[in-house]
Amino acid sequence: MRILYFTQFFSPENIAAAFRAKDHSDIWSDSGHDVTVFTGWPNYPTGRLYDGYDMVPLREERMGRIRVFRSASKIQPNTSFKKRIESGISFILGGLKNLRTGSPVGTDYDVVLVTSGTVFSAWLGVHYAKKHRLPLVIEFRDLTYKQMMATGNKGAKAAAMKALELSFCRVADHVVVLTDGFKKDLSAEGVSSEMISVVPNGADVVPCEHEWHRPLRLGYFGTMGLSQNVPETVEYVKRLAEKGFVSSYELIGEGAARAEIERMMDAGKLDFLGLEHGIPMSELEARYARVDMTVVSLQKSDQFAGTIPSKIFQSFARGVPVLFIGPEGDASELVRRSGAGVVLCDSAEEDIRHLVGFASKEDLVDELNRMSKSAVEFMAREFSRKIMAEKMTRILSDAVKQGSRN
Repeated sequence: MRILYFTQFFSPENIAAAFRAKDHSDIWSDSGHDVTVFTGWPNYPTGRLYDGYDMVPLREERMGRIRVFRSASKIQPNTSFKKRIESGISFILGGLKNLRTGSPVGTDYDVVLVTSGTVFSAWLGVHYAKKHRLPLVIEFRDLTYKQMMATGNKGAKAAAMKALELSFCRVADHVVVLTDGFKKDLSAEGVSSEMISVVPNGADVVPCEHEWHRPLRLGYFGTMGLSQNVPETVEYVKRLAEKGFVSSYELIGEGAARAEIERMMDAGKLDFLGLEHGIPMSELEARYARVDMTVVSLQKSDQFAGTIPSKIFQSFARGVPVLFIGPEGDASELVRRSGAGVVLCDSAEEDIRHLVGFASKEDLVDELNRMSKSAVEFMAREFSRKIMAEKMTRILSDAVKQGSRN
């Protein structure tokens, strides 16, 4: 197949969307498919162009067998809703210019794959597929309207986002979501369940040597947005550190909530807490090796019940148990089923009691070692990138066949 893949984020950016897009594209191209990616210039999350890149309106490059077109847009730090909107709209405007008739991107494709979350690359890809009458598969990594509602935006903006995302579903030949919860959400809004497939995130196992410790060494590696509610995790860990059950909590990442964490560090004695800006995945590997558990958090809202943070898969793939703090739903079920983590979905006081009980176990080191083995086996058995990419291949192929019949 000749696949055109629209994604605002792509390698070498350190974000789940970029990891998924690059890994799947590599697997497809290695299997003989012709993959072209239309993306932006690498700048996430700092809003600074990566070293080695000089922005021009449109540039073509090769990453292995993958052909990549990078389209210029406004780049700035991912620190507010307003800035994200500005960057996204500029990606659309630049893309429309770079996809005009006669563009080197061309139109000779069998299928268009569009990834949403952000919706900007999705809008651009949907527009392109409709214009050139190409089969369209839309992949929702997140449902943005659900995120907006969960973080307090329940007015006209959320309603408009919901209408936009549902409009994508109406014109697509097939819809892919990352969780069963997202499928239920879209089905409840009138999208036929028969045209929705669940293809979760995943990760390939990465060898990682561990030495388990007590008290616990915890880490949070990833976006610190409003959805993740990272400041609450600091309060949890502070309670445990005061009791001697946690020796360190290492936070690495960017996002809208980072400033609040900085204020907390300035205001209180948080000797156990370390805070760093985002670093490349190659440098992050060593950090996985020196923590006993990673913290993965979401606001305890029913709107996030269908969300599974990709950090769970990244951690499990390195044999690191997960401490999940969030709502009951797909993520809590996944962590429990893996046997490789601790789930905290109750009130703060109940969660702390549960966590103290776990951290005070006499056989804690043995328990961490058992969880680590379960995590690696779980990922290799059910969530390798190859398994997920092959599911996507079948969906794309079916969309091509369906398009040829229409």
